[in-house]
Amino acid sequence: MKPELYTELLKLGSRNIRRRGKRTWLTVIGVVIGVAAIIALVSLGQGLEQAIVQEFEDLGADSIFVTPSGGELNDDDLDIVGRAVGVDSVIAIYSGTAEVEYRGSSENLNIQGIDASKTNEFLTAQGLDIEDGRELQPNDARNTVIGSGVVDDTFEQDVGIRGQLDIEGDRFTVVGTLTSGGDPQLEGTALVPLEQARDIFDADDELTQIGVVVQSGFEVDEVQENIEEELRRDRNLEEGDEDFDTTTPDDILDALTNILSVVQGIVIGIASIALLVGGIGIMNTMYMSITERTREIGVMKAIGARKKHITSIFLFEAGIIGMIGSLIGLIVGLGLSNISIYVINEFTDFSAVQVYSPELILGAILFGFILGVVSGILPSRKAANMDPADSLRYE
Repeated sequence: MKPELYTELLKLGSRNIRRRGKRTWLTVIGVVIGVAAIIALVSLGQGLEQAIVQEFEDLGADSIFVTPSGGELNDDDLDIVGRAVGVDSVIAIYSGTAEVEYRGSSENLNIQGIDASKTNEFLTAQGLDIEDGRELQPNDARNTVIGSGVVDDTFEQDVGIRGQLDIEGDRFTVVGTLTSGGDPQLEGTALVPLEQARDIFDADDELTQIGVVVQSGFEVDEVQENIEEELRRDRNLEEGDEDFDTTTPDDILDALTNILSVVQGIVIGIASIALLVGGIGIMNTMYMSITERTREIGVMKAIGARKKHITSIFLFEAGIIGMIGSLIGLIVGLGLSNISIYVINEFTDFSAVQVYSPELILGAILFGFILGVVSGILPSRKAANMDPADSLRYE
């Protein structure tokens, strides 16, 4: 077919779309809803994933955490973990939830007891820093460093340096506050010396976690395997029977992104039902158009139009309807995503970002066109196979 003939057919198809007016726009709405829902969900998901990745990049990349899983950890395990090849230092941690009172207001807080001589290593591993005051020191007994959430979001009054917190009846003086960021749980935490935490929770030499700082020049995964091997050897355990877990920031990040991807996939699958409805709407519109233009189809065939010409007209019309719907849906979807991210950032401590992925934008436009073309295949075949004589006699 000559290029100029294609041009004329495209002009004819465009004119027919404009002629249908309201019916075309009602058909477009179905595609808009489906595309907008998917674009909003995918864009929001990408923004949340990028924010999560950024949060974990702020954590110590050379840190490992050992936690009990069916067993227990104690001070002896510190020595075992510490002798693994590639371990630079180990941090003893005991945590629990306790009632904390401040100026007549009481709340349950996460209390983290840490080896005060390793406070700097602990904060580095958690991606935190001291915002005001100082960190815990080895000679501290009844002092505490609190997270940013405890400062202004927990009690009826803000807590500042030299504030007095009563933790299960024992008074602690605030000597420092933590920056926000890193582990959100730590923003609502009070750090105290390890022995004081054990006294609060009546623990002997137990630990709820061991933090590990990896030596420079060693791969984190390699050191993680060395730690697991040392603990299995000490406990006479076979691989796969461990009563402990070892995790790195990358392990946690992978788990979170996998969960996010699964949830996003399920929601997008549900939203795709709207696209299916939109495709059916395009097909219905094209069938109605064929009925209304039966004589026109007969005239075109009578003057020499072939089946492929008729098919091209209807496929083009269907594709343009789908693409118009996808363009509008793209704009609406990105707008909804922006609004959602604004609400998340405004009313939570999470810092999501808006992602304008070129692949997402181009994919949405092409998908809408392809949806329209696929929806128009059956109607276009029906139009192309019409008998010219019958079409011309149609009233």
